[in-house]
Amino acid sequence: MQLIYAYPAEKGRGVEAEIVGVLRDRLGEVVQTGREERDAERGDRTDVFVTLEVEESGAETALNTLRAHPVVIDAAAHSFGERV
Repeated sequence: MQLIYAYPAEKGRGVEAEIVGVLRDRLGEVVQTGREERDAERGDRTDVFVTLEVEESGAETALNTLRAHPVVIDAAAHSFGERV
């Protein structure tokens, strides 16, 4: 299943490696399949949108883990709808 999450770009790319590591520890196979920087909806900053591929059975756990991460702005299954 495809998941997407966003975080502020100023936090650095280390966020992505940390998140993938945590998810692999919990779920096994996790693959980052996309990354895009966009202007934030509010303020004068840039957000990073990362796409991950996880097993369907681990999707809920992955989403909960992403949403609980202190740097993650938002996480969703498939996409953020009109924002993506």
